[in-house]
Amino acid sequence: MPLTLEQIIWLLNLDLSWEYAAMIQYIQHAAMLTGPEYTYVIQEELQHAQQEHEHAVRLSEKIQYLGGVPTVQVQQILTSLDNVEMLQQDLQAERDALARYLQRIEQLETLHMYDVAQVIREIAVVEQDHTIDLEKALGIQKVR
Repeated sequence: MPLTLEQIIWLLNLDLSWEYAAMIQYIQHAAMLTGPEYTYVIQEELQHAQQEHEHAVRLSEKIQYLGGVPTVQVQQILTSLDNVEMLQQDLQAERDALARYLQRIEQLETLHMYDVAQVIREIAVVEQDHTIDLEKALGIQKVR
């Protein structure tokens, strides 16, 4: 059974609350990463935070367009004092976001909401790029 408009708005608000958390987590992690080997990663983290902010703005616009009110709730933010753990936390958040967005695209297309699905698809591409950046920073190689 397809979702209702109210359910879609609720799910988009959930996505929005995760974007807020990702933005804050990236900013905090960028401030806490230490060591010369993390200089480039810190800049990447700050860029990711800016992109998460852009995602939040785009989601807010779509939620309002659909008749909803964008949330101000923020999901859980993970912290650590360990550089590798921080990057692993960010990587898991990106993987979770990508999974949510792929599901959201399918849900939106089922309802013929192709315009909103396209916005989510564009966000998903950036989230996938973030995943790749973090995997590289952690030395994770894809198995061929």
